[in-house]
Amino acid sequence: MRRTITFTLVFLVAMALAVPSLSYTVTTSRPRMFFLSQDVPELRAKCGGSLAADYGALKSWCDSEMSASLPLSLYHLDKHLAAFSFVWVIEQNPIYAERAKAIAEAAVNSGQADELEFLRSGSLFFDWCYGYLTASERNTFGTALAEGGLARIGAESWDQMNNYHSKVSRLREFAYTGLALYRAGVADDAAETLCDMFHEHAYGSSHTLCCINEIASDGSYFQGGYNESGLVSKFREACDVWATATDQNPFEDSTNLQNLASYLLYETGARSGPGGSARLRGSRQGDTHEHASSEAVHRLALYDLASRYQDRRAQWMADAIDAQGLGYLSSYDRWKIIVYKDTSLSPLPPTDLPTARFFSGIGTVYMRTGWDLSEASNDIYAVFRCEKYPAGHTHAHQNHFLIARGGDLLAIDSGVYDSTISNHHFNYFERTIAHNCMTIYDPGESTFGSRSNDGGQIPPSLYDHGTFCGDASQPGYDRGSIVAFQDYDAFTVIKGDATAAYASGKVDLVVREFVHLKPDVFVILDRVNATAAGFQKKWLIHSINEPSVAGGLVTIQEGDSKLFVRTLLPESHAVTKVGGSGHEFEVNGVNYAPSGTASEDAGSWRVEVSPTQASEEDLFLHILYVGDASEQSMPEVTLVQTGNAIGAQVREDLVLFSLTGAAVNSVTYEYQ
Repeated sequence: MRRTITFTLVFLVAMALAVPSLSYTVTTSRPRMFFLSQDVPELRAKCGGSLAADYGALKSWCDSEMSASLPLSLYHLDKHLAAFSFVWVIEQNPIYAERAKAIAEAAVNSGQADELEFLRSGSLFFDWCYGYLTASERNTFGTALAEGGLARIGAESWDQMNNYHSKVSRLREFAYTGLALYRAGVADDAAETLCDMFHEHAYGSSHTLCCINEIASDGSYFQGGYNESGLVSKFREACDVWATATDQNPFEDSTNLQNLASYLLYETGARSGPGGSARLRGSRQGDTHEHASSEAVHRLALYDLASRYQDRRAQWMADAIDAQGLGYLSSYDRWKIIVYKDTSLSPLPPTDLPTARFFSGIGTVYMRTGWDLSEASNDIYAVFRCEKYPAGHTHAHQNHFLIARGGDLLAIDSGVYDSTISNHHFNYFERTIAHNCMTIYDPGESTFGSRSNDGGQIPPSLYDHGTFCGDASQPGYDRGSIVAFQDYDAFTVIKGDATAAYASGKVDLVVREFVHLKPDVFVILDRVNATAAGFQKKWLIHSINEPSVAGGLVTIQEGDSKLFVRTLLPESHAVTKVGGSGHEFEVNGVNYAPSGTASEDAGSWRVEVSPTQASEEDLFLHILYVGDASEQSMPEVTLVQTGNAIGAQVREDLVLFSLTGAAVNSVTYEYQ
């Protein structure tokens, strides 16, 4: 059905450096959006074969909605029009084309033709039902699509729009309308203008494909929910229709798209539990509503990517999401599964992949002890984040970590994504205090303006980031960096430098060294040098349930799992709990509650570890152990200092760090 793409590593690197051609040719055949006329027999075979249940659900839904009153709401318009048009393609029964035409006609007559929902679904209707429409009907619907599409050009400042952020999610309608109308004999000039708009702002050397390849050639992305709604869904769809209808294939030209399935594979954790509210866990990067992956969006994208790249692991992940009873698609959307899924491609479990991977594009390391996605999973899933780019929908969270066991969230990303302009968002959710990071409190700091002084990192801003390709390469934008990563059979080592994320007037150094002793122990060393001894330092960890603090041991329980936390340094320290009703999102005595109801995984508690002796320089050394809920204690740990090294012994493992932070090539020690 589609052009199958295979690569060698050398080719991938070459494509990352290549500048795509700025010319394109649109096929004259119809249909041309998502599939071509020669693909229809294969689609019909799927509908009568392995995907018969999906097609049956789609067709039955259309039959049941044949008499729904018109005009439809915008939400339903988008669903009905595409569904009826697709069933017409498969069945060639005029009743489905007639119904689609009636829906489109009602939308045009009721003033919905310039809405995004009509521009998308109306374009599919126009293309898929083109042979059924009369010349007069083509003129009516084509003119409406052209006017609506052209109106989009004046609705935004496209040349100045941030290509890493806004444009990723807003180009789709240009591709849809332009390709639907191209050489249709209706508004031909408008069709060329609309296609040129998509082409320039996707393929131009300063624009989207170049930008996302520059910032995330490894398939990752850095703006929370925009990864799902913008890149994985909207932009990928635009690339789909462009690749099908033209001689250009963004899936060949984008290293980000080539590696996107690998990113989604590592980002996905285990199922959170039984029942209809179950989700697949995710790392909750930036402005994301929950610690969950967007299963339906990911499932569709993974089938699409699996088909295009013959990626059997992507096929496995899409199938695995479905096998967990997640990634559900409503009946009217099942045509997407039929289009995307290559039913001849056998899935391949990712068990041969390394259990830790560094995605440099977003400065994130994913660690996992297995690939069991079920609700019975006991796999440990951990994430360490120290990213470069401050921009809209990112957070002040450099050197943050997350830890889960199976579907149980233990060390979480707290807060609620309720609005990017809410008091909760400005003063808590996007701020360092909501994450498992270090805060250094300078009472006179002016960096935060009118926002709360949480002692954390400089708040991110949409306008901190450059707009065009090449801007991301400028180190002046950087806020954090993972400066070391090594993965071995028995352990993973990470070093994150977040110094630049804090106001330069209060710190000289904020570095975290993070060691995962596989499978269940984490050793974390923080080096913090403040410019004044009086600036209070705090090591933070957040949880859903109230932690217990007893005998110097912090215990966090969630579901069938526990996380134990032992502080070894500073030797003289205080442990404080903050949280509970009315204190869940507290900063300096003020609780910045969200405007709506908080989901459970927004968290209610945090633990703060602070030195009790004022000093400009401090080392924080913590040992974290993940175990079953029945366990009452963690393995014994011992602080170890020898020569120019410091660290801890846990079980038979001895983890040593340079005492000064300087590189240590070798250490000779005696320890009994």
